[in-house]
Amino acid sequence: MRSKLFLLFLMSLFTGMIYAQDGEQRGQRGQRLSTEERVKAQTDRMKKDFELTDAQYDSVKRINLKYAKKIEEAFENSKKDDAKNMEVVQKNREEQNSELKAVLTEAQYKKYEEQLKARRERFGNREQGQRQNRNQRPRRNN
Repeated sequence: MRSKLFLLFLMSLFTGMIYAQDGEQRGQRGQRLSTEERVKAQTDRMKKDFELTDAQYDSVKRINLKYAKKIEEAFENSKKDDAKNMEVVQKNREEQNSELKAVLTEAQYKKYEEQLKARRERFGNREQGQRQNRNQRPRRNN
């Protein structure tokens, strides 16, 4: 009996240690990046995906940073007004896209638009699925 209790104690101790380590790793990975870090990562992906020249990279990074700061500022100014935030985001994205169109070649911009379309479809499908799941969940009676 003692050996079983001791074994159970060891198992729970090791399980706790595993979860603690996992939580620490999640904390390191889950830290929110600064605006500049997010823009750099986004622009680096764009450089790879669209084969940007160095001059294009600099211009695209400047454009991305400009609009990322505008959107961040809008969210800080109106934390609770989701409709207004979405309006601001949409307006800024349109302006950003027109500036990017001036920097990118026709082929690069076409590829950029295709990526945006694919992302919208994935996001739309995910959101639609989440809404369906919410409606399918059984409600608890208290």
